[in-house]
Amino acid sequence: MEELLKLYRRSRSLLMGYKLVCPEEEVEIVSSMLSDLQYAIEWMNKGHAPGPRRDITRLSREQRTLQFDPLHLQSWAQPAACGSPTTLTGFERTQIDEAMRTLSERERQAYTLHVALCFSLAQTAQEMNTSKSTVQSYVERAKEKIRKEREANLFLAI
Repeated sequence: MEELLKLYRRSRSLLMGYKLVCPEEEVEIVSSMLSDLQYAIEWMNKGHAPGPRRDITRLSREQRTLQFDPLHLQSWAQPAACGSPTTLTGFERTQIDEAMRTLSERERQAYTLHVALCFSLAQTAQEMNTSKSTVQSYVERAKEKIRKEREANLFLAI
């Protein structure tokens, strides 16, 4: 593996030198080749795909845990649009209402649009006439409040 890594690094340095003297129409191709080589070198160094994203196995418990089944939230947000597989019972609807009562109006609106109706943060921000970062903080606060409410309220125990 070390020998292969040395060959890739040498190829990268040769390509960098060639990029400085190559004809203008080849610069894009050489840049793409350099990018591919850099990706392969990073992969070999790290032992997994390069990038800032964490595997699902490395997420915290809060990041892996869904507060409610997404289909139930969609059914709660749009009862008329749901079919029989996602139809909520009165008890399930009351459970969601109970958990949502602790949220402020803006948090409830952001949480409903983003989580229940699957709007992106940008779409939710546009709908609420606010910034994306504000929506993100509303949603994070809402998730934390719902998590705490579910832990504290016996009525919400699953």
